[in-house]
Amino acid sequence: MLSGPERGDGRYSSMTVDQRTSQETILFVEDDVSIRMPIAQYLRDCGYKVLEAVNANEAMTMLLDVETDIDVVFSDIDMPNVMDGFGLSKWVREKRPELHVILFGAVPRAVNAANELCDDGPLPKPHGAEAVHDHIRRLLATRKATGRD
Repeated sequence: MLSGPERGDGRYSSMTVDQRTSQETILFVEDDVSIRMPIAQYLRDCGYKVLEAVNANEAMTMLLDVETDIDVVFSDIDMPNVMDGFGLSKWVREKRPELHVILFGAVPRAVNAANELCDDGPLPKPHGAEAVHDHIRRLLATRKATGRD
């Protein structure tokens, strides 16, 4: 388990985490548990509420739950089953257009294609937990500044 925010060198430090008065919620969609668990825990340590889904179908079920308040969908591009991250992003744009979407992936051309489906551009894989946090924090700050809350 991670104890605090990651430093630039990939190790974790004991620096103070962001303290939020209102907790934003991130839906993290990633089938690889070795990637999902440490990043999800890091984001929790940074003050976010994190929901986890292992595929697009599970994510859509969570997104259709009217009692689940979600601010950002953070999804891998390459996922098993019928729908990948591109399909999920298109679905979110149709069903929940108020949500921000961040896609990430290991294949450069897939990451480039994600540009039109993402808010604030895609995130290449591999990525450190700090890069994920910075990307989400920047996206949420932009939303608040533009009144898209």
